[in-house]
Amino acid sequence: MCRSMLRLCSASVLALAIAGGTAAPAGPADSVLTAINAARAKAGCGPLRVNAKLVAAAQLHARAMAEQNFFAHAGKDGSRFSSRIARQGYSYRSAAENIAAGQQTAREVVTQWLQSAGHRRNILNCGMSETGIAMVYEADDRPLKGNRSPLRYYWVQVFADPA
Repeated sequence: MCRSMLRLCSASVLALAIAGGTAAPAGPADSVLTAINAARAKAGCGPLRVNAKLVAAAQLHARAMAEQNFFAHAGKDGSRFSSRIARQGYSYRSAAENIAAGQQTAREVVTQWLQSAGHRRNILNCGMSETGIAMVYEADDRPLKGNRSPLRYYWVQVFADPA
């Protein structure tokens, strides 16, 4: 939900468009996927394929962080990425999640993920073959506790090895 019912919702989702049961990247998500797959190729991994159910899981969490003003893997409702994936009806053998906030471009977010050991491990896990990517922009975002500026951009990438 938006913070004010008197104006249009300011959170705009720039995620992946779903066409014919599969997802096709659009905008920033396409750029993230291209950069991630380039890094995976250099490491000898196959490219990630976009899955609409994983996109939905990523989109819901990115939107929740933006609209509920938090930044964490656990949702304010107690959800974890595994439960968000399961709620979409996706069966998997293994899964992981990268989140980020504040980066305005796909290049910035991928660069930071690749510089972080845990995020990099998720990206370069050759056992993962499918992904969902979302970015939500919250124009009227408030700074999180301890921050001077609002983050505005909330990124989520979910990785999975389907069952």
